[in-house]
Amino acid sequence: MAALSKSLFRAAILSFVVITLCAIGFFSRENNIQFGVPDSLSFRIPFGSDLHTDSSTLTSHSQDSQDAQKGIREILSLTEHQCITLFPDLTKPIDDAVRRGRFRFEKSDPDYKGLVQGRIKDGMLYIISVAPDTTTQILQQRTAVLHSLYRALLTTPTSQPLPNTHFAFTINDNPKNNSLSFATPNKPSSYNTFPIPHYSFWSWPSPWVGSMDSALLKIDEVEKQYEGESKWEEKIDKVIWRGTPWFNPVGNPELRKNLLKVGKDKEWADISALKIGIDGKTDNGLRIEEFCRYKYVVYTEGVTYSGRLAYHQACASVLLTPPLTYLTHTSHLIHPIYAHDLLPFNPDAEKPPINQLKSLLPTVSSPHFANAIYVQKDWSDLESVILFLQRNPEIAERIARNQRDAVAKAGYLSPAAETCYWRSLIRGWAGVAETDESWGEEEGVRFETWMVTEGLRQGGRGGAVLGKIEKDRPVELKEEVSA
Repeated sequence: MAALSKSLFRAAILSFVVITLCAIGFFSRENNIQFGVPDSLSFRIPFGSDLHTDSSTLTSHSQDSQDAQKGIREILSLTEHQCITLFPDLTKPIDDAVRRGRFRFEKSDPDYKGLVQGRIKDGMLYIISVAPDTTTQILQQRTAVLHSLYRALLTTPTSQPLPNTHFAFTINDNPKNNSLSFATPNKPSSYNTFPIPHYSFWSWPSPWVGSMDSALLKIDEVEKQYEGESKWEEKIDKVIWRGTPWFNPVGNPELRKNLLKVGKDKEWADISALKIGIDGKTDNGLRIEEFCRYKYVVYTEGVTYSGRLAYHQACASVLLTPPLTYLTHTSHLIHPIYAHDLLPFNPDAEKPPINQLKSLLPTVSSPHFANAIYVQKDWSDLESVILFLQRNPEIAERIARNQRDAVAKAGYLSPAAETCYWRSLIRGWAGVAETDESWGEEEGVRFETWMVTEGLRQGGRGGAVLGKIEKDRPVELKEEVSA
């Protein structure tokens, strides 16, 4: 009888252990997939598979993995750990900004051009002031940024709430100290600027671009035509550029004009100024995905940066640019090689003075690891670089595919990466921005309310955001707004 009791006791203990382990495994799995994310973000060869599986089977598994990865990158509510696992290099610009340390964050003049000031409280977005801008382009850009931020807030996992903080951003080309900005200087700076996703990540209201996700889908369709062995060779064997000649960096005011001169009437170039008529139509414009049909794409900065960079990074095309002077939130994914390192045996490739091509963005010395090429700021070596790449298509293809693999295929332009970036940015910013007493107790206007009234506002002082939520008082309109 005693032996039977012991056997029953052992069986009960064993059953309890098994049930407990199963429960832990089940709830752990449920926690991982609560936002539609599988248990593991890595994709393994199925258990028992032979390492010598035929290529068709491997291709099938590879396609399944790619489809699963693509699905995950559409999920907007990834946890912080999932974001880091999927996009390990995503937050470098934020980390660099945080590393500068804490700073006093004061409220600015609400009439500062392009400025938006607001706060995040209990996961909600509030607008405190907007500059009295009336230009359609400025209004579209700031609204796009706010929608992008709002989406990231709405999809924040409830288990990882974001900190309360005040913030400010400008949509100007030149960054403002102690604010969020589209670009930051590519050099050590005392400015506390945090790069944010470009407004085009919500939408660029142009017939040639549109929303980021739709543009990327069109780029995918173009690139599919050139995948596979020897298919890249079918791309147009020229360097492409379109743009306006008069938007140039202060430090290089002839940048775009010099490019037009160098590429004029050259067999290897399709370089010309964008011609837009009074009716808004163009004779030589290209949809953004059409740039990817060319083997080589030129990127030119504007006054500081150019919003087209991310789209060019999505192409399996060789990106050519003078050393960057400003960095966007995806610039750190560029691994450039200097032209004089690419052409070591070319007698025409004179090595430029080190101060002429100085760049703080790390460079590589081998084309095997490069995904872009730095050329001279006056484009004097552009022709020799293109001719070299035409003679060495395997090097050109390597650099081109490195770019698309590192950026678009790795998901860094995806909706998931964008929301991950915003939430990391808010955490980083809140950790170093010490809110000054100048902000007072003003809460601001909830974004939802601000959006449905913003369409009625035409100018006025920046501090008057149609209505102002005051303590213990309902929203009041401070002035009459004409339709």
